[in-house]
Amino acid sequence: MPLIECPDCGRQISDRAKVCPDCQCPIAEVMAERRDAEVRAQHVASRERVEREVDCGRCHGRGWFGFGDGLIAWCIVCEHTGRTPLCRASDGWYSVAPYAVERFLAGGLDAPTSGVVYFLGANEPKAHAFPEAAHRVPVDPESPAIPWTLDPDEKRKLGGA
Repeated sequence: MPLIECPDCGRQISDRAKVCPDCQCPIAEVMAERRDAEVRAQHVASRERVEREVDCGRCHGRGWFGFGDGLIAWCIVCEHTGRTPLCRASDGWYSVAPYAVERFLAGGLDAPTSGVVYFLGANEPKAHAFPEAAHRVPVDPESPAIPWTLDPDEKRKLGGA
């Protein structure tokens, strides 16, 4: 049973303790947060751009998406082309908006909470849904329309991964 130092009071306690007996610091929660942060740091450190494009994770290669009530909108994520840069990390493959790649690689964006990064799975994506990409309509990275952050539940409602 290894001993660890309580992050609040410094006392040596068991690594299996749920709370510190001296200061009541929630050791189990703190240790879980630290492990999660270490895993995230490893994933971020492994991120790289692959020199090919993939079908957009938002619109699935169409360049537009439907709202379910018959309305459609152009996809701002892929700049209307249906394609985005492909990125790889130790935890899988990602479709990332062209204007967001550097931010994603640096760890500033994550798939669950961003409307411009989509997790594609553990296996490398294969063929495109459509033979050619549409013409790009550049998006200003400073545009307030870009969904840099998005609530995970809202992202699911929009059809994102």
